[in-house]
Amino acid sequence: MALVRCEGIVLKVKDFGEADRILTVLSGSEGKFEALARGARRPRSRLVGVTQQFAQVNLLLFRGRNLDTISSAELVSAHSSLWSDVARMAYASYMAELVDKMTGERERNDQLYSLVVAAFDALDSGAVAPRIASLAFEIKFMATSGFLPELGQCVLCGAPTGQSVWFGPEAGGLVCGRCRPTLRDAVSFGPAARETARLLLALTYERVGVLKPREDTLDELETVFRAYVDHRVERKLHSLDFIRDLIKMEQEGGQG
Repeated sequence: MALVRCEGIVLKVKDFGEADRILTVLSGSEGKFEALARGARRPRSRLVGVTQQFAQVNLLLFRGRNLDTISSAELVSAHSSLWSDVARMAYASYMAELVDKMTGERERNDQLYSLVVAAFDALDSGAVAPRIASLAFEIKFMATSGFLPELGQCVLCGAPTGQSVWFGPEAGGLVCGRCRPTLRDAVSFGPAARETARLLLALTYERVGVLKPREDTLDELETVFRAYVDHRVERKLHSLDFIRDLIKMEQEGGQG
């Protein structure tokens, strides 16, 4: 079996057998793949700390046909703060699940790997609010993965941006008022939300933290982005249910 060295970030962890774990890892050089960590659930295993979700690690792998095996691993960053804050953990889980569901096996993508690392670093440090970090990730992920929606003009007739105040998830972008009646799934997408989306796409994570959008603008962006993601992802994203429950509890707590 060939030996492969790579840096990666753990998207998902599942128990296997009596003491093993199977990791879903995203690497810039190797793409997304699964790797077996033998004995990782034993308390004294040297792999305990490096087989946690969100961990960034250096790996030495035995390459298998369908499943690699971890020979050794070194922790780069545990992103441990994500586990101490329920909101950060929830949004990081959503990012990880979105990448897992929307990324093919062993497709090299250095840009995507750098994006995931930057997003987890921003969440871990607290430099960017979880909700804004998630929205920035969604639109940057769309662009990196090749399915960024049309945000410059009406996707159906080409009308300029100023006349396009709706978004068609199935159509794949902005929709003007004249074309809106032809779509059953169009949602509102006003100027403030459009400008914020542009900034979230253009700015690095180091600068995204300075944005202070209104809550109603964030609500509008979430409605648009999640509708588009739902259209593109064939399988249900379970992490979104947890985020919705979390937001509902926060709203109920604020009213109490």
